[in-house]
Amino acid sequence: MWQFHPYSLLLFLAFGFNLALGLFILKSFRLDIVKYLLVLVIGSMMWTGFYGIDFAYISPNLHRTFVALLYIGVAIANMGMVLVSLEFTQNKHLLTRRFWVLLTVQPLLTIAVCVLDPIFKTLTLDTYLITIDEHIQWIQVTNTGGFFVSYFLSFFWSSFVAYLLIKGIFVSKTTERRRFLLILVSYLFIWITAILHKLGVRPLPGLNLTAVMSTMQVILIFFAIGYYRMFDLVPLVRGEIVDELDEAVVILDFNNRVVDWNIAAEHLFCTATKNVSLLSYKYFFASSPGIISKLDHLSEKRTLTKWIWEKEDKYWEITAKQIRDANRKKIGMVLVFRDTTEQRNLEKQMANVNRELLVANGTKDRFLSIISHDLRGPLAGIKMLLKVLNEDMKKKEDALAGMTQSLVDATESVFSLLENLLEWSKLQRGQEEYRPHYYRLDNIVRECLELFVLSASNKGITFEVVIPSHAIVFCDDRMIITVIRNLVSNALKFSHSNGKILINAVDIGETWQVSVIDSGVGMSKSILNKLFKVGEVIKSTGTGGETGNGIGLLLCHEFVSVNGGILFADSDGVSGSRFVFTIPKKMKEEIIS
Repeated sequence: MWQFHPYSLLLFLAFGFNLALGLFILKSFRLDIVKYLLVLVIGSMMWTGFYGIDFAYISPNLHRTFVALLYIGVAIANMGMVLVSLEFTQNKHLLTRRFWVLLTVQPLLTIAVCVLDPIFKTLTLDTYLITIDEHIQWIQVTNTGGFFVSYFLSFFWSSFVAYLLIKGIFVSKTTERRRFLLILVSYLFIWITAILHKLGVRPLPGLNLTAVMSTMQVILIFFAIGYYRMFDLVPLVRGEIVDELDEAVVILDFNNRVVDWNIAAEHLFCTATKNVSLLSYKYFFASSPGIISKLDHLSEKRTLTKWIWEKEDKYWEITAKQIRDANRKKIGMVLVFRDTTEQRNLEKQMANVNRELLVANGTKDRFLSIISHDLRGPLAGIKMLLKVLNEDMKKKEDALAGMTQSLVDATESVFSLLENLLEWSKLQRGQEEYRPHYYRLDNIVRECLELFVLSASNKGITFEVVIPSHAIVFCDDRMIITVIRNLVSNALKFSHSNGKILINAVDIGETWQVSVIDSGVGMSKSILNKLFKVGEVIKSTGTGGETGNGIGLLLCHEFVSVNGGILFADSDGVSGSRFVFTIPKKMKEEIIS
């Protein structure tokens, strides 16, 4: 049965206030304080809304449902008030997982009491209708369960909130102290009204004004928010972001007046007072006429402008960002000053280092080019003449033949070094092109060995080649010839007279594994660890006095890598060395397919 009841109008008016305030703060929903306020507002809306319906619509079947929803609203409003108080007093760190569990105890118990009420009367012990001032009203007697979840648990949380607020009053500044005091007073209103109602002091017979006081509490909180600018852009940005920045930040309004600034800006512009607030930026930047001149000539069409400001051998990157409303109308500007002095110094240092590196690389390339090209030709001629002279002298005088043989060996060593330097120079300068094709591996090896026939015969060393005729590899033959040439040359240097060098190839799936094995002096572990590393100095002497410097092995490592293989070496340090490298059988695309 519907009826007109003046109390319902009062409660619906309170409901309307809650709804309007809730809709007002929805635009700032990203803030935690707003989320907590919405919990409080929703709880207060349920409290006043269903209480008002209970006066306006008399239904024995739905009365207990209205009362249950009313009590659930009380629990939600109480939880929202706790969360709001934690945010107000900056005690958000207390919101641990355990605290959330404790906070949800009241709403969950309230729901349980309301669900069980139709069966066990856990919420209302008795309920009946009476007539007051010619209006029908429900009267209910609260059971122990309802009293516990509504009054006792609410009092527990109210005491906790009161402790936080009182503590905040003693440790806060004057403005914050007044805000905390206002919230504490709003909380006291609710409890004073609830206690007086229980004692029988009821200005409006049959109406518990506690619900209306909950709405008054929400209004007072919003008054505190509006009066003390808790939701204004400037305090929010200052409190959460701006004051923590290392960059200086200055905020201007649409009249180019300085609204606010952060601590970094105070240090930068030596402004420790707020007396210049709401004055023109020309007063704030009086000591920096360059900034004033730039701001005077800023384009209104450009939303974002950046420039560099120099002061006392320091540099700042200034970013001017115009703030516009939904209608694209300018409402202010934010200036951000980022110190780029260290970055600029580092960039200068890097530029200097890069220039030095370019000069060094150019010098190195020119040096290698001179060595490789200017000396290669004359030494090649000397080498050929000495070979011819040595062969003729062997027929005449043995002593003179020995001298010319030494000259031949020396020029062979120098010529080999220059060949390697030439290839290394091309590789480092990116002039060595990779041109792979299919080749027979045994042909490549035998072509290389022809270069060492004379050197091998002089030391009485024989070559043994164990390579299948069907061993086909996909490689750049010039690079692989250089690899084998260097490995065989090293094997000859460090082999004893009348020794043997084995070159074999083993099929290991998608690659051929080529080994060059000698039975010479071998290498120690320290030498093995230095192989194939740029910058490591490797000086060694062969069994016949030949010299080695390790450059050839670096070249071999690069060439094998370019051809898609790997190169490694091992030795026991006594009975020779073994150098192994792999060459793919097919192109990578063919291997993948």
